[in-house]
Amino acid sequence: MANGINQDIAVVGSPSTNTELTIDLLQEAIEERLVGALTAFTAIQNGSPITAVGQVIGIELKNRWHEDSVFRNLVKRTGEIPPITNRQDTRVASLVVGATFKRGDKGYEPDVLGMVPSTGTRIARVDQALLDQLLSVYQKEIFYLGRAYANDVLYPMWFKHFGSGPGGAGEAYHLAIFGKTGSGKSVLAKNILLAYAQHKPPRQMGLLVIDPQGEFSRDFGSGLGTGSYKLDYKRICTKIDREVVVRRVPDIRLDRWNLFADLISRTQLFPRLTIRTSDWIRNAADVLSERLKEEKVKLTNLHKKESYETALKLLKEDRSLKQIYSGKEGRERLKEMLDDAKVTTPLFEEAWLPVTKLFRETDDSGQRRPVTEEVIDLVLRKDDRCIVIMDLSGAGLSVPDKQTFWSEEVQALLLSRITEALIRKAEELYGKESLNALVILDEAHRLAGTEYFDDDSDRASLRKQLIDGVRTTRKYGLGWMFISQSLASIHKSIVDQCRILSFGFGLAIGDEFRRLKEFAGGDERSMELYRSFRDPASFPREELREFPFMAVGPVSPLAFSGRPLFFTAFTKPDEFLKANKIAT
Repeated sequence: MANGINQDIAVVGSPSTNTELTIDLLQEAIEERLVGALTAFTAIQNGSPITAVGQVIGIELKNRWHEDSVFRNLVKRTGEIPPITNRQDTRVASLVVGATFKRGDKGYEPDVLGMVPSTGTRIARVDQALLDQLLSVYQKEIFYLGRAYANDVLYPMWFKHFGSGPGGAGEAYHLAIFGKTGSGKSVLAKNILLAYAQHKPPRQMGLLVIDPQGEFSRDFGSGLGTGSYKLDYKRICTKIDREVVVRRVPDIRLDRWNLFADLISRTQLFPRLTIRTSDWIRNAADVLSERLKEEKVKLTNLHKKESYETALKLLKEDRSLKQIYSGKEGRERLKEMLDDAKVTTPLFEEAWLPVTKLFRETDDSGQRRPVTEEVIDLVLRKDDRCIVIMDLSGAGLSVPDKQTFWSEEVQALLLSRITEALIRKAEELYGKESLNALVILDEAHRLAGTEYFDDDSDRASLRKQLIDGVRTTRKYGLGWMFISQSLASIHKSIVDQCRILSFGFGLAIGDEFRRLKEFAGGDERSMELYRSFRDPASFPREELREFPFMAVGPVSPLAFSGRPLFFTAFTKPDEFLKANKIAT
């Protein structure tokens, strides 16, 4: 076939529509792996030559003689009927048209297939040369995450910045990546981050990663690749002139009294003072916070011994005791504990200091620590934006400090503070300029999940904040990307707002599969292709391993039809770097 298409595999059959063609496989192609294959055909539309590209999503074998009951009985006895078995087989496939291109004066331009090609029109595999030719106009915007499913050709994708102008989408949008552990979703997310990082000033994107497990921090901060995909992301970011800033919990100065009250209430300070009921503990923490503010004690000085002594003195005052306990017996018991130096002295090191040093002006080496807004400014400043990774894994905290107050609730508390700062900054800039920034939330199910939370819990508050955020921040030019193990684990209100979704292996059962089918528009054949995904862990050798994905949304110039597309992610860093012309 002309136009550099590699190999004829089929012809158009009947019945066919302008969006889905029935194709009859040629004899020489019946033993090839064609499910998922990227194919193309040429035709004439409105007097102009067009090339349509699509993906084979299913193959069916038919032999009408073998369907006859008489012949079935013969086959049952002999195993075959020589003139009929095999020779009378026909293989019919379904081809979903993904994109159509019209040849114009400036090369190929996108078009819509508004006709149905004649029966007998040749269908051929797409080779890289044809694909590059069709997409030559967009070549600067193309980014590769892998190859077309069951193909050797690179699958073209684009990840547009949220501003206007070349390479821009003109608005922010949200993304999501789902897949079981080991499906390749984390590597895919990191490579997508690099795709967005490549946009140059003045369209440079701000990138903020919320990293509850510390995986992004290790890969981008130290250059030590995790897992089998050993790519030095830190070095790559340096090569493309993007600075990576990793901020751990001890690297950021907390600056809110409500955070102090929250954190101190999670320590053993109040239980050791005989306040043991959770409601009373929180009440005591709020009372202490209010009294310290009244006394003009600065948050940055809370770590000092004199601040601790002031706190004990304030708690001993009748006013504080009455605010904490209404009963005389409780007040007397608390005052007795506060007067006992054997009780209060060790609590400074064991409970007070681990929390209050997070509010210090400087770190242990004397370096000034930024507040959350200053970290956000690194992402949103006008020039030379950074890739900021907020490591909320607890790295940098000592083991005793972690045991004192660290938990997923505290992670939620800190993320809530980050989200608050982001939205406030977005509101400040609204109407002046687009933020053109993306927030990537790893392990999103832990912080924006569907499980029940008490209405007044920190995690419930954070989830509500994130739901409101994805609904409102698009207009500010701020997008979100959620990474999670399952569709059911992320609140539906968040998933429904996502425009580009990628689904790895492991979602083909139960409610997960039903929800997945909704995102695929109810397309049964696409679902059958998804079900053919093999568990990456089931391959006998690492070099044979594949990481297939189904993607939905405007993520590729070949996805004009809105149907799901299928690709296999790169398994070797060198392939990824070479395909995207990233120097090392």
